[in-house]
Amino acid sequence: RAEEVRASSSTSSPTVQLPWELLGGILLFLGWLVAVIDDPWQAIGVSGLALWSLGSRWQRYSFKVDLAVFFAVGLQTVWLGWRIVPSSLQEWAIAIGTQLTHAENTPWALLSLALFPYLIFMVAIADQLHRTQKHELAKFGEILSLLFGICLTSIAIINPTLRSLNLLFSTITLVAVTKRRSLVPIPLVYLTHIMGLLTLCSTIYWLLPNLALSVWAGILLTLMVAEWVFSLGDGLWQRSAWYIGLGLAAVSFSLLWVNAESYWYGVFRSQTHWGVIWLITPIALTGLASRTTAQRRTTNSVLSILAVGMTQLLTLPLPGTRLIGLGAGSAVMFANTRYLRNQPTAKITVGFILSFLGALLWEGIPGLPHLTIAGWFVMGAIAILSLWLGRTVLIRRGDELATIYAAASDQWAIALCSVVLLGMTLHSALVYQGFVSPGFLYLIATAITLGSIIYRSWHSPTNWAFYGIGWCVELLIAEVLGFGEYAMIRIAIANIALGLIAQLVGEWWRRRYQLARLPSSFHILPLIYGGFSVLLRLNTFTSWTGLFSLGVALIFIGVGRRNESFKPLLYLGIIGVSISAYELLFYQMSQATGGALGDGLIAMSALGTSIMYAYRILSPWMFSYLRLTPQELKRIAHLHWVWSSCLLMAAIPLPIDVNRLVGLATGVFLIRYAIFQGRRFSLGDATRSPAALLIFGRITIGEMWVYLGLLEVAAMRIYWRETAVGQWLAGPLVPWNGAIACVVAYFLYILPWENWGWSKRPWQQAAFIVPLIILWETRLQAYPVTLLLAAGFYIFLAKVGENIRFTYVSAALIDWALFRWFDDLGLTDALWYVTPIGLSLLYVAQVDPLLKLPEYKAARHSLRLVSSGVICGWTILFHQDTPLIAGIFSLIAIFAGLALRIRAFLYVGTATFIITSIYQLVIFSLRYPFLKWVVGLLVGIMLISIAANFETRRTQLNSLLRNTSNEFQEWE
Repeated sequence: RAEEVRASSSTSSPTVQLPWELLGGILLFLGWLVAVIDDPWQAIGVSGLALWSLGSRWQRYSFKVDLAVFFAVGLQTVWLGWRIVPSSLQEWAIAIGTQLTHAENTPWALLSLALFPYLIFMVAIADQLHRTQKHELAKFGEILSLLFGICLTSIAIINPTLRSLNLLFSTITLVAVTKRRSLVPIPLVYLTHIMGLLTLCSTIYWLLPNLALSVWAGILLTLMVAEWVFSLGDGLWQRSAWYIGLGLAAVSFSLLWVNAESYWYGVFRSQTHWGVIWLITPIALTGLASRTTAQRRTTNSVLSILAVGMTQLLTLPLPGTRLIGLGAGSAVMFANTRYLRNQPTAKITVGFILSFLGALLWEGIPGLPHLTIAGWFVMGAIAILSLWLGRTVLIRRGDELATIYAAASDQWAIALCSVVLLGMTLHSALVYQGFVSPGFLYLIATAITLGSIIYRSWHSPTNWAFYGIGWCVELLIAEVLGFGEYAMIRIAIANIALGLIAQLVGEWWRRRYQLARLPSSFHILPLIYGGFSVLLRLNTFTSWTGLFSLGVALIFIGVGRRNESFKPLLYLGIIGVSISAYELLFYQMSQATGGALGDGLIAMSALGTSIMYAYRILSPWMFSYLRLTPQELKRIAHLHWVWSSCLLMAAIPLPIDVNRLVGLATGVFLIRYAIFQGRRFSLGDATRSPAALLIFGRITIGEMWVYLGLLEVAAMRIYWRETAVGQWLAGPLVPWNGAIACVVAYFLYILPWENWGWSKRPWQQAAFIVPLIILWETRLQAYPVTLLLAAGFYIFLAKVGENIRFTYVSAALIDWALFRWFDDLGLTDALWYVTPIGLSLLYVAQVDPLLKLPEYKAARHSLRLVSSGVICGWTILFHQDTPLIAGIFSLIAIFAGLALRIRAFLYVGTATFIITSIYQLVIFSLRYPFLKWVVGLLVGIMLISIAANFETRRTQLNSLLRNTSNEFQEWE
């Protein structure tokens, strides 16, 4: 019961006791403050009371602040205890301590040992708190102790003796704490482990302070091995040993790197070969991998691989350690590959072996000279061959490890092959730049590399293998040709030959293995060869460079014909054939003397025409070889026709010296091609008509070709001027050219074009237009007879074609002939020229089919009024002095209207007669005033007579006017 009361009182709320405890604490502090300076004994007593009070509080409440204050009060109590020691004794103790620890300059460092018992006291208190199940407060006490211990160690760090002793005591303390724990925290294990190692290292440094960094690296590596050997067991301490061993390895590497870093910059110091000792790290890790299983083995092996790579940073710069590092690395990697059994590890292993062999050759074999650059290429080629031979042997073994090494060897061989080929390419470029000389060893290296690639791909060819073979062959040819003159054009020729050979090999390969689809390399390699040859000969222009272009074009054609999707390449090749022909022509033109720009264009047009006809003549063979449809081949020929025609047309306005007849002949062939393309049955195709497609909704393709041919005929006239016929037509026959054109047009119109396969429409259109064009061109020289003959021709067309409107042209030509005749007769009065125009318009109004329709009756009447009004009106306006002319024309119009029953003539004639009569009466009255009154009297008598008889004859007059009006409505 008493225990329950004490428990209840101890667990009572601290809030009730807080004022009293606070007051007591203040009083204690004031008492300590009064005694601390002058009376340490009393201050120690006050501190003891404070410690008892604080101990009671954290026993009851477990406040961390109480423990912290307890720690501070206890620490100052130690200080007060030191103050009560006599001064002489203090000085003696300090002197003994500094003498033993050689801390004469830093006597304050003795505190790291003097205060260590208080640290043990705090550790004991924390342990006691753990035993009383106050774990949170105990952890806080451990943190205070740890911080205090760090401070003590920091104080001691400046003195080796004190540092070593402090670390030793700290390690012993940590070991004791660890042993007393049933469940040891992982951080405590690592802290204890690390403190032990630090103690050992500090002791070594205390005893042997002048050791070099490399020796320290060896010591750390020894500790690392010991740690890893210890880690082979199971347990928390063993696991910590593995990680601490990694830390020791990292620190030892950093120590060795201090010297090794300078090696890479060419600065060598003493003990330069110590870097090799770090090989113990990958060896030890590999040993661990051999003694562990599963995940730990993989981890150790991976770290061993990383360590092997890091070791090379320490050993590679030095000749004495380079081979050791690479050799040991190869052995370690071989062991790691056995454990990991994967491709990356095998690749690294093979890489180390190759690096070791390369370093051995670099160092030089005793009794043999050092390798030259060419020798290195040969050794690289031999290494490639050896790797692929080794691959074959490994594949035949068939086990898992051999298969992995076979794949790694293959990939290393491919990488080395790429390096060798790149190096040989650079060497070849330098040879042709004149910087280096060719050599037989380079040929041998290239040949061995070529043989290696062929050997590797013999049973399983791939695109990359074919690319490699093509690359090697290119380099081999370049090196062979390098022994002669350094001319890029020779390489260009060789590339064209290689491209053609590669293209032919592709065809053979497909037939040999009955392949539906060739490997892409057989398409790309010839194109690369061809494109490279073009680049090499860009700056060369000779009499045979056109043949180079032809070779490249044949390469593109050979590849493009293989597949429908390669048609663009085929078209490029076809374009290249034309370019090569023009290149040959350009060279000949550049070497020729004389001639003008027009002559060059004519020559180019003639060449294009020849190529065009070549496509048409050779079309049966081209269908099968080029695998083009007839329509595609036609389009190619059509493009050449357009090109050649444009060139020939462009030459017309330019000066021409020597090729005028050549231009004429070229034009004839172009015209013939265009016209024969307009036939419905061309190129043996009897099933397809050019009329299948309409242009502008009404012109067929065949008709368009005929039109183009006829237009070209018109343009070609410039070229026949030097012929006999041309000179006659341009000379004495110029006035008769219109008649001659009518004769030609007559035959164009009547010939049976449809029976011959052409549409007759373009020919008939030409027959209608040609005479007009010729007449317009010779308008100043044409005879009236020529114009009348042309008018007769158009009358013929109107008759045969049943189109009366053709006679309008005849009417115009007759008017033209009359004008020329009037001019020859010296008739200058405008009435002579106006009258034919008016009569022609009356003719149109009379015969035009459209104007005969009832709905166009008003338009026809208006045209008659205008036409007759032009003639009669001209007489009124310009021939009033001769009223007889106007009277005659008006009477003619009146009688024509009455005879033909046409109102327009009657209207115009009557109006003209009345206007003329009135005008003449006015003139008459002005000239003869007396007669004016006589005439006026007679007119008045006549009007009176009419008025007198009007009433008596009203009915008869109305009937007459009505009948006349009805009859008048029936007139035209």
